[in-house]
Amino acid sequence: MYIRAAIIAGILAPFVTIGVAACGEGQRATLVPEETLAAVSSTTTATTTTAPVTTTTLPPIPDGVAAPDGRRYPGIPADAVGVAERLVEIEWLVRGTPFENSKFGDYAHEQQMLYRYLGRHPEIHPTLWEIVPAGLVPSVELQLAGRLSIAGIPSGEPPVNVPAWEIIEPLEADELLTIYQQAAADTGIDWTFLAAINLLETGFGRIDGLSTAGAQGPMQFLPTTWEEVSDGDITDPYDAIPAAARYLVRRGGPEDMQRALWGYNNTDYYVAAVSAYAELFESDIASFYAAHAWEVHYSAAIGDLWLPVGYRLEEATPAADYLDDAPWSAPPPPPAQ
Repeated sequence: MYIRAAIIAGILAPFVTIGVAACGEGQRATLVPEETLAAVSSTTTATTTTAPVTTTTLPPIPDGVAAPDGRRYPGIPADAVGVAERLVEIEWLVRGTPFENSKFGDYAHEQQMLYRYLGRHPEIHPTLWEIVPAGLVPSVELQLAGRLSIAGIPSGEPPVNVPAWEIIEPLEADELLTIYQQAAADTGIDWTFLAAINLLETGFGRIDGLSTAGAQGPMQFLPTTWEEVSDGDITDPYDAIPAAARYLVRRGGPEDMQRALWGYNNTDYYVAAVSAYAELFESDIASFYAAHAWEVHYSAAIGDLWLPVGYRLEEATPAADYLDDAPWSAPPPPPAQ
């Protein structure tokens, strides 16, 4: 089943790597290879290091123009130390804030933007590993491994248009978790793989493509494939998520999740990305709730555009025209040096 790579890249881009690691019998398959994690953290020393922290100056992204609902693009600190320190703060805030707290979504969105920024600025990573405490290193590695893998999924040139999508509120995280876990109980496919696919495909159902020509619904089934695994509603997560689990079983899961995921989207980069986020969600449930609160950001040729809930275009539109009406969708330029 071929999934719209533009959606995946638009939600999570950037960056690269892949592979598969074997696991012992009775253990859950771990598909994130050591080489991928090594590429992310080749200089990892955690906070046991006594080496001085080197500051790399970067153009900061200040808070942007407020959207109609009052929310803004999260700001990015001006130097590598600031980025690393703020990431650590945000990771602890995500873990320490009740999921139902109104601030949780803002912390999660800032977490998302920091990881997007880190994906585009690998020169920050040595400083990152000097500051991130040992307890957070595995989660940060998996977050970056997911982004490294996402960038390898073929998606062509950055689009000049914004898409014919509607961005809607997804089901609540607890409701989705119940659906994933029931599908896991029925099929043996670990719920974390279903959640990771749902994240990559449509941001947990936020993206509702208005075209019926290609893949559809929260799990992005082609209609022809859908007919093989379900007679339900392709747009309903209560039907689509269990159908995705059944499809993964047909393609080799849960015994061979690498093969099953490759069948869902025929690239090793996709396998590695889904596996990284699945492992992240299994290791820390707060990471699942935070990812559920992430916003849709679209990597257009003119920049990284935020498409909030309420966005709706019936047809693809030049991004510059869209920004005339929604200036808050683009991060503000860095201040003059």
